[in-house]
Order: sequence, then structure tokens, then C-alpha cells
Amino acid sequence: MTIEELYAIAQRELAKDLVFEIEEEPVTVSIRGVLLARTDSKGYNFSFFELSENEFVLAVQMKGFVVYLGMEADEEIDEDAYPELVKILLGQLTPAIALLITRAEREYPGRADLLMDDEMGPDLKEFFYGLLVKHRQGKPIYEQTEVA
Repeated sequence: MTIEELYAIAQRELAKDLVFEIEEEPVTVSIRGVLLARTDSKGYNFSFFELSENEFVLAVQMKGFVVYLGMEADEEIDEDAYPELVKILLGQLTPAIALLITRAEREYPGRADLLMDDEMGPDLKEFFYGLLVKHRQGKPIYEQTEVA
């Protein structure tokens, strides 16, 4: 599997605007970035990172990979709506993420690659490129803090 084929899957399956209702209000969420990275864990997990009032990242981990989806909402989303938002996003995007990971696990030789950068805002771009560097260098992506 060449990196170009993974780019094509990301563009075809994940470069989209998602429109749905949260708390009875229509919301459009645009996927602006996709980052694929290897991880030591073979487990299934997901994380949600808020970067600004309308930018956030959904990270989905499975089969030794993690896919980071950088998203931008057309308006601010209240924190109380995040659980509903994540549930909707996982329901709609998991098949595409699973396809990408299934293809990558067969032959992808790299540690991490940015598969899509579609007009990401500065906060999202900084977050993504920081993740890319950490994954490529094999460094932990989460900050470790010392217990006081």
C-alpha cells in the first residue's frame, strides 16, 4: 500500500462536511485534517481534544494505529454537547477509519503521515504538526506531569 493510496482513501472517505443536529440546532462539522500514526497498543480507544471554541480533534485507535481527525464546526459547540457529538461522529466515521487502518496495516511502512490538510486553522495545524513530529520521533504524545 503506497502512501498515495492512503491519501486517496482519506480524500474520498473523510474529506467531507457533516451536517447533523445537536440540541435541536443544525451544526456543520468539516474534517480539515487526517493524520495516520502507528502506536504500540493494539487496543481500541478514542479521545477527544478541544483546541478552540470551534476546532477539535477526534483520535480513534485500533489495530496498532491511531487516526486523528481535525475538525472545525461552523459555530461554537457547547461542552455539554460533546458526548452527543462524539457519539454521532464515531457512528458516521468509524467505517471509513476502519477501511483506512485495514489498508494501512497490510503494507504501510511509515510511523506517521499527514494524509489531509484542508485549510486547517492555525491551532489545528500546530496541534497536528506537533503530533506528526512526536509520532515520527517515537516520543510520547501526552505530556507527563509530576505528582506534587
